[in-house]
Amino acid sequence: MKHELLEAKGIDLKNKKHGSIKTTCPECSQSRRDKNDPCLSVNIDDGVWNCHHCDFKGGVFDKPKKEYIKPLPRLEKLSTGAITWFEGRGISNNTLLRLGVTEAREWMPSMQKEMTCICFNYIRDGELVNIKYRDGKKGFKMAKDAELIFYNLDAIKDETECVIVEGEIDCLTLHECGIHNVVSVPNGASKGSQKLEYLDNCWKHFENKTKIVLMVDGDEPGYALREELSRRLGKDRCYTVKYPEGTKDINDVFINSGKEEVLNTLFTATQIPIEGILTMDEMYGDVLHYYNHGYPTGVRVGIYSLDELVSFMGGQMTVITGIPGSGKSEVVDLIMTKTAINNEWSWGVCSFENQPSAFHVTKLVEKFIGKSFAKRSNPSSRVSAREFEQGVGLVDQHFHFINISQVDVTLKGILDKTAELVVRKGIKGLVIDPWNYIEHKIPKGYTETQYISESLSEVKAFALKYGIHVIIIAHPTKLQKDKGTGKYEVPTLYNISGSAHFFNKTDNGISVYRDFQTNQVDIYVQKVRYSWLGKIGFASFTYDVETRQYAEVNNVQKLSYNPDQFISSAKEEPFL
Repeated sequence: MKHELLEAKGIDLKNKKHGSIKTTCPECSQSRRDKNDPCLSVNIDDGVWNCHHCDFKGGVFDKPKKEYIKPLPRLEKLSTGAITWFEGRGISNNTLLRLGVTEAREWMPSMQKEMTCICFNYIRDGELVNIKYRDGKKGFKMAKDAELIFYNLDAIKDETECVIVEGEIDCLTLHECGIHNVVSVPNGASKGSQKLEYLDNCWKHFENKTKIVLMVDGDEPGYALREELSRRLGKDRCYTVKYPEGTKDINDVFINSGKEEVLNTLFTATQIPIEGILTMDEMYGDVLHYYNHGYPTGVRVGIYSLDELVSFMGGQMTVITGIPGSGKSEVVDLIMTKTAINNEWSWGVCSFENQPSAFHVTKLVEKFIGKSFAKRSNPSSRVSAREFEQGVGLVDQHFHFINISQVDVTLKGILDKTAELVVRKGIKGLVIDPWNYIEHKIPKGYTETQYISESLSEVKAFALKYGIHVIIIAHPTKLQKDKGTGKYEVPTLYNISGSAHFFNKTDNGISVYRDFQTNQVDIYVQKVRYSWLGKIGFASFTYDVETRQYAEVNNVQKLSYNPDQFISSAKEEPFL
């Protein structure tokens, strides 16, 4: 309830739970001569307040709190049949007792009846948090409404190194071989979206780790899981293993070749490469994967004409430019909200122009809902109260705003904060809007061009390391108007103030051009590094000024001019 959230901020609501009141201010009243002056106006139902003396103001969002239910312990001992089955996998009763594996009768949805199940008990700080039930027909289920965490989590609490496997059997296998600092993901791997809720809940357990071996299955879903875990945890401390031919997980290795081969597989784990000289041994797995499954694909926005031109893949950088007022930030908001809805991407946002961030939230709500946030003459075109809550909830779920008043806004400071968001929130993208607002510190003796070149290389390396897509909005230099039409020419990435490296070093280059007479917006894709991710061309949209919504004019069109015309003779302005 909002009254509880307000009270948690130190606001005295005088025992009221609804309505509007005036009360003392927790920020300034204690230091004032009249300490009892009710200078703070509070609307309890809306959860907002404003002090008329010190300008202390804000609000609370009544975010639905996810309530987890801890399951009741199932302490029945394993039957002889279950113990025998585990022995067939090479796992002794001693290991089962150490990891607290039990047995129970449980209703299994896959069989639509009650069955005898093995219970893998998920413990954190000595307390039962979840249970995975496995029946004799390979059916699985987790305890209803319980929290997802790693299996055997307490085993890595005080360790600086750990192993992550894909299933409880693999965890038991390593324990059997004397490797105890091992955890398992709770729900295996999949080829689709990798929403690692269990990592969101357990990220603190990995803060102190200097080495993390990812011993997941050697199939396509396992490859996808390995990539997402290493992206979130940091490839600089993640290692991967190579299984002997004919095996796909560590239990297969144990059954076929014994303990010695298990330990050899673990101890020969190699670090996931980031930089330096690559050998074919390091690259072969990825090259083979591309051969068997094709090149990695980017995510599409979900707008036909734009999807034909460009897609967004982790490890890449996109630079977007355009004449002031053309709608660069609006287009980026559209890209972010569409990828959030259609691909479950989360974004880190460092926006200097959309300040305060609360204002930016309203614009994102408009993109999610498709209506105007502000009051209009036509009430049906405005976001309703119900849609307001829905839209704010979506922004809260998918967007994380960097507080530019508290964070070091040098490029290093922004990237450091983004790295935290990757680990803790699993963001897939970062927006910097605009580039020239960053606190640039050009080293003594550097030219502006040298500095921009190294800075963009740093951004690209960061994107590769953390597997995120970085979008940079950059302003062009002053452009000349066409003498015949009186309109500006379409700017290119070579027109960006500072350096041609904005074109040379980016993976994708986009220019947004708006005709202010017709309100038509053309999105020009001027560079795509990899042909399977898009192509050069442009898509046209109408733009509703009141609702800030885009509508497609027609399908994708080919460029009617040579891409070499992107090279501009416009003079560069002094660096800001």
